[in-house]
Amino acid sequence: MKKAALVIALIMAILLIPTFTHAAVSPYFVAANDTLLPFNEDTMPYISGGEFFVPDIVFANVGVWSFHSVETERVLLVGGRKRLDFSISQGVTTDQDGAVFNCSPARRIGSRFYVPLAPVCEFFGLTWTSIEVPRSIIPNEQMWVLRIKSNAVFNDLSFIGINKEAIKSSYDEYYAPPPTTSPPPTTSPTPPTTSPTGSEEPTAPEEEPAPTYSDVTIYLSFCDIDAGSAVKILDTLNAPAATGQPSCFFISATGAAEHPELIRMISGSGHTIGIWLEKGSYAEYLSVSAILFEAAKQKTVLISSPPESALQAIRTAERYGLLYWGRPNSGGSPAEALDEFYESIPTGAGDRANILLRCTDEDAAILPGLLSYLREYEYSIMRITETTTQLADTPADNE
Repeated sequence: MKKAALVIALIMAILLIPTFTHAAVSPYFVAANDTLLPFNEDTMPYISGGEFFVPDIVFANVGVWSFHSVETERVLLVGGRKRLDFSISQGVTTDQDGAVFNCSPARRIGSRFYVPLAPVCEFFGLTWTSIEVPRSIIPNEQMWVLRIKSNAVFNDLSFIGINKEAIKSSYDEYYAPPPTTSPPPTTSPTPPTTSPTGSEEPTAPEEEPAPTYSDVTIYLSFCDIDAGSAVKILDTLNAPAATGQPSCFFISATGAAEHPELIRMISGSGHTIGIWLEKGSYAEYLSVSAILFEAAKQKTVLISSPPESALQAIRTAERYGLLYWGRPNSGGSPAEALDEFYESIPTGAGDRANILLRCTDEDAAILPGLLSYLREYEYSIMRITETTTQLADTPADNE
């Protein structure tokens, strides 16, 4: 009887092994916002008890950083001021206040750590969707994309259309090598935490209070509208997931003439419209004003200009009763040096700054991150209007 029981136990153990060793190899891609992540075991989820579990490292792509340790069987997720601490050995999860968080425990399979998708997303203010891949992309197998979102621009249908070639090539690349070939590991932003000296239980890193700048006013504005990029920017600003923010668009003569439909979209979304004077002349102002009124039945006395024509634009404003909005404290194209760009944003009590972006693909790409940064540090984000007092730091002060 003992031998029979042992045989049965061994058989059951063998049957259960694939559930954990191969469960991560699933027909699911993973995406973060508008980015399709590499299709390999480092990103693939698995399903247990009807619940999705995803590798902890994928959340770094939506601003939630992961720290895990094989030795201590622990996963720590940190996003802003929130924190989830998964103790795999104890099967308990706690938040930043030490309160028990009711969710399925994290899992470890080999050297990979998996956390429950739905409760983690809810805790950190994220959303997720499961999108079936059309058979026109992968004909012979039913596949899905798990898409985790913090500030996505494209809807799910557009995302699949944009990434259909990447989905097909990733699928083909993954299944093309022989079974003995392991896919290359992806780099992970997850340095392991170590146990404190002389202690069995790890101590969570002390969380320093993040600085806040609620007494610093930030104005967002855009110029040089381009059809494709301006739509992306509008989608981000109008998103309902707490990233949207009414802003100001300065329309040039060229932009107004070529894209009257964008003027209507901007106006209909509740954003302020100003006039961008490339040459700083009153004739230019009248020309754009006529197009603006025809397209959106709006008039404005709010103007701005590039630095080289600022002096002329200021004189035009003074002579004809217009409001010149001064040059930005921060601006240009921050996409190539985002950290330096953030450092240029003021932090002094009572400071005001105009962040001027251009309607380009590069600036559209960094806008979600910029909005998240401003909200993380609780800046007061305001819209430029015709009654807004102009910044003190204008070219007029430097004549």
